[in-house]
Amino acid sequence: MDKHPLKHGLRLIRFNSRAIHRAYGASASRTLHLAGISGVCSILLGLGKIVSGVLSLSVFVCINGLYTLGMVLAHYCALAGAIRTQDPHQQYVYYRRSGKILIAASLLYISYSAWSFFHPKWVSYHMYVALAIATFTFTEIGMNLYGMIANRKNRTPLLHAIKTINLAASLVSLVVTQSAILAFADQGYNPAVNALMGIFSGTCAVLLGVFMLWRIERIQHKETDEMRDTIHDSDISG
Repeated sequence: MDKHPLKHGLRLIRFNSRAIHRAYGASASRTLHLAGISGVCSILLGLGKIVSGVLSLSVFVCINGLYTLGMVLAHYCALAGAIRTQDPHQQYVYYRRSGKILIAASLLYISYSAWSFFHPKWVSYHMYVALAIATFTFTEIGMNLYGMIANRKNRTPLLHAIKTINLAASLVSLVVTQSAILAFADQGYNPAVNALMGIFSGTCAVLLGVFMLWRIERIQHKETDEMRDTIHDSDISG
């Protein structure tokens, strides 16, 4: 057993990096490396949200931080599939897992938002806390949008999964950004507005997850039909 976790972690990173370089071209390799780095940044951002939520006594901000960590889990599930296997069918398994994680996390987020709508709680942020929350969320949105734009032409299933997860995370990040700005700028705002925005964004994220599952099913059905047609044609010619 490795007694030096840091050295073990660095060794694992180098091993995965070499595996990516061997399995993918320059463009896809660069995209996967950026995805790994952005995942680490998202972990720090999620923890930053949680700390900000604790400092401001806001369960709402803490829940958003936990959602960010849930998206990191879905993100790394897709990334692990891209690294560990080149078998399309095994990669589809990782694609489905990441989609299911996205749906589960978003349903929990919707549940909390619905509860918040019927039990609204006004929270006041100190100026520096509000600025910290806005900074964390705007940074996350910027990173996610960059990842989507960088991968826009790549139709590899697992990279498509990462793009979709980035979009879902950005939608939900808008909610906590709105919460921080309204709480700081308008002392008389209705906190139920944040709950409604959370329900809307969470629903969009769930639909993105459902789309992922539908898309991978369609791809597999298409491959099965093509394989069946190929076997049928070979039988006829034989």
